[in-house]
Amino acid sequence: MTDAPSTGYVRRPYWHEAYAPIADPTPQPLPQRVDVCVIGAGYTGTIAALTLARGGASVAVLDRHEPGWGASTRNGGIFHPGLTWGRGSLLRHHGRDLGDALFRAGIGAFFTAERFVIDNGFACDYRRSGYGVLAWSDLHLPELRDEVDDYVAAGLTARMVLGDELQEEVGTHYYPGALIAEEAGMIHPAKYYGAVLEAARAAGAQVFGGTPVTAVERDGADRVVVTERGRVRAGAVLVATNGYTDGAVPWLQRRVLPIGSYIVATEPMSQELADSISPRRRTFFDSKNFLYYWHVNAERRLIFGGRASFAPTSVDKTAAILSLALKRVHPQAAGLKIDYAWGGNVGFTFDRLPHLGEHDGIHYALGYCGSGLALGTSFGLKIAEKIGKGADTTYEPSPFERISFPGAPILPFVYRGRPWFLPFAGEWFRLADRWSRRGTRLPA
Repeated sequence: MTDAPSTGYVRRPYWHEAYAPIADPTPQPLPQRVDVCVIGAGYTGTIAALTLARGGASVAVLDRHEPGWGASTRNGGIFHPGLTWGRGSLLRHHGRDLGDALFRAGIGAFFTAERFVIDNGFACDYRRSGYGVLAWSDLHLPELRDEVDDYVAAGLTARMVLGDELQEEVGTHYYPGALIAEEAGMIHPAKYYGAVLEAARAAGAQVFGGTPVTAVERDGADRVVVTERGRVRAGAVLVATNGYTDGAVPWLQRRVLPIGSYIVATEPMSQELADSISPRRRTFFDSKNFLYYWHVNAERRLIFGGRASFAPTSVDKTAAILSLALKRVHPQAAGLKIDYAWGGNVGFTFDRLPHLGEHDGIHYALGYCGSGLALGTSFGLKIAEKIGKGADTTYEPSPFERISFPGAPILPFVYRGRPWFLPFAGEWFRLADRWSRRGTRLPA
């Protein structure tokens, strides 16, 4: 933990007060051979390991850092249905049948993940809260109305709220309207990860931190996972590294963009102030490219995050940006002190869809584009089902296995996991956000 005397906040995830990833002081030797070797000890990899171990497989999970060090204990704690794209965009890009299947699978991921949390009895402060998607401008309202219709047709409880009615849901005049749906929740992400890790180890999965993977080699029917601590032979390999995908499997590295996401947590607020910010205690995010996401948690802290910068930056710089944004969205919270500030990577893909499948004998599940809580959970369960299926087992492929996994659209061999072009893309997105706000009579 590092205090920042000049700012008064702690530069680490607030969630780590309850559960923090720690290094094993006496690392155990790696197994020589396992049925499945998982690269990446986040939600997806650890849930897949738990599921496979419960099915009788021997499993080793390897991570460069401590288990759960990345997004699994750094995210905003929002459990919600859906994908980056709405149903209309999915139909245009993938056709009616596959597009609709992807849309419904994105919704279904939330229910699968929620059922997994509840059925396992994980003590992670999960609460069904509902959520709001706030229109950044008047120009975004028609698209949200279409999404309401699509959600209702898919069985969700969704509706539009506009103008003064919006104040009954969220205490801000910064947006002209919102999509409100009841099917979403909030969770303590680090407690959730800690519970999953404990369950995986109890089921027999071996989880190793401080074990960077450098390559995956083929040796007959097996794969050999090469690490800085030794080699592990495996019948199957799963890569579940999302926003921390490196060059161990170059084909995947060329398809995943690490993008920074940053969060601040305020001091606890009064009940009156909490009620003015979030009368129904929902989770929220807005519809712009440089989006904000937030909620008031059980301790009445405002957890407020966003894509503060696409360029290399620091926690202090992004904390300043988010503090200003928080005051614009909720002026009544301007007097709250920031207690914690932190950041981490989300894994974006070039088509802005998550991907699950197999390439050259290596399984993968990653690319959640900022929605990794529900998707990462459901993908961990699904990829474990795929890997663990027997010859006499019927397996229903996910719609995400039916889409191609594109690399960089321009000069693909120039991109090697170092997104040098993101600052330029970020400025384009920032300008697009400003342009789309034109004509909307709202606070600047």
